[in-house]
Amino acid sequence: MRQLTIVDRPHAASPVVDVGVPLLLTAVLAYTSSYEVSVTQGVLAFLLCWMPWASYRQWLRGDRNNIPLFALLAAMFWLAYAVPLFWAQHIVTGVFGRRALTEIAITDAMFLGVLGVACLWLGMRLATFFHWVPDVRRDISSNPTQLNYLRVIFVFGTLVKVFFPITVFGAGGRQIVSNFENTVPVVSFAIFFRHYLRGRLPKVDEILIGCYGLVVLIVGISSGWLGSVVSVGLVCVVIYIYERRKIPVMALTVLPVILFFQPAKSMFRERYWQRESTDTSFERVAFWVENSWQLWNEALTDRDNERIRQLSDSSLSRLDLLRQTAYVIELTPSRVPYQYGSLYSYIGVTFIPRLFWPDKPSVNDANRWYQVQYGLSDSRQLSSVSIAVGTVAESYMNFGWFGPVLVILPLGVFLGSFERFFLYSDSGLLFSCLGAVLVPQLLAIEGQMAEYVAGMVQQIALVLLVLIPTLELRTQEGQRPRLAPVPSLLNPGVPRPTPGVPSPAIVRESLGK
Repeated sequence: MRQLTIVDRPHAASPVVDVGVPLLLTAVLAYTSSYEVSVTQGVLAFLLCWMPWASYRQWLRGDRNNIPLFALLAAMFWLAYAVPLFWAQHIVTGVFGRRALTEIAITDAMFLGVLGVACLWLGMRLATFFHWVPDVRRDISSNPTQLNYLRVIFVFGTLVKVFFPITVFGAGGRQIVSNFENTVPVVSFAIFFRHYLRGRLPKVDEILIGCYGLVVLIVGISSGWLGSVVSVGLVCVVIYIYERRKIPVMALTVLPVILFFQPAKSMFRERYWQRESTDTSFERVAFWVENSWQLWNEALTDRDNERIRQLSDSSLSRLDLLRQTAYVIELTPSRVPYQYGSLYSYIGVTFIPRLFWPDKPSVNDANRWYQVQYGLSDSRQLSSVSIAVGTVAESYMNFGWFGPVLVILPLGVFLGSFERFFLYSDSGLLFSCLGAVLVPQLLAIEGQMAEYVAGMVQQIALVLLVLIPTLELRTQEGQRPRLAPVPSLLNPGVPRPTPGVPSPAIVRESLGK
């Protein structure tokens, strides 16, 4: 007898939808583009759009018991390569001034992007042949005392994020403080948010997660960084997929938020990073919002649309890897020789905490080498300017056209293995929430390899170490524990009912023999 969850009815395969949607989206981008795009470039842009869409459609037709990691990663490559092809200026700025990229280099960069995504898919597919998954016998407990410890860690981690700089223990403890404030409270938030979606979260914990979201928003914007805000938003999206088995509409708000704030970011940092200021966090937030609104308002009222093109180019620069990749292809190996793996030497030192090696090389050294060797930044500007080229272009800098096969394919195997252990619904509450917290880091494809994977093992180890007091053995050997209700602080052991919320048990229907 075959069974199927009501929420998981399969979407029938439809060539019109599977091919027509990416074709239509590519045609719209081409129509609205201010730049000439060749047929070859258009076909490559279509492929970059089709690959994540096809993967997502396949996920819809399946059990949806995992996070569609490849679809999310491939979508980021589409944003980084295909969208800038149509909407961004094909110009690179550096110590040499402004340099227009050749059409050949642009086409080669698009092809390299397609090759990189294809190798990533192949690597993740190869990972499915490894059936071994570690048998972890412990997960988050529903015991009131242990959950109170989780609440204390949540609040403490939030206070550390607000009141303690990451340099509070000096350079040696910087990495530990950074990993703690960026992972431990977020994992706690993810656990509580998952209970919230199930309608089993006490009121006091709803207040906690609401306050945490507000703190992240204010601290992130007032400090000039959108990364923390976007990361928490993505964590909420991943948790929502776990519980509802569909991608929420709110996920579409992430990109507009980035595009809205990006143009005024330089104005904000010039005022608050390069000058002394006594403005409060709320005043800083207001400054950024007001200037972003003013810039976009002026652009939308500009009749010749030139202002809109400038702001769009400025906003897309945060996601754009096309220009950097094309520039690398132009100069490699004619001016800058292949590195044959030397840029990956920084990865090995990331496993050693800076507490034990204060002077160890930084993961940013690979970025700095790229900026100086390719003439993008003066060596005196490296402390204030950071430019990354992405893992695919970095593989080309090392091994040419063989780079994606030698680097991105093994990366795909690693990501596929990560997905099997952390991003399946039966991974357990702790590990699935930890995986959700690490997903934003995996989607940051603009980072070079050392930065991309830096500290991930340390982050996982730190979370497990801190949350040991909240763990308990599974109820049955070999079975993942179900998501238990969170007892209320006022009435431990009795979950607070939520009117109108259906039972969390998965409703199944029989389709007959």
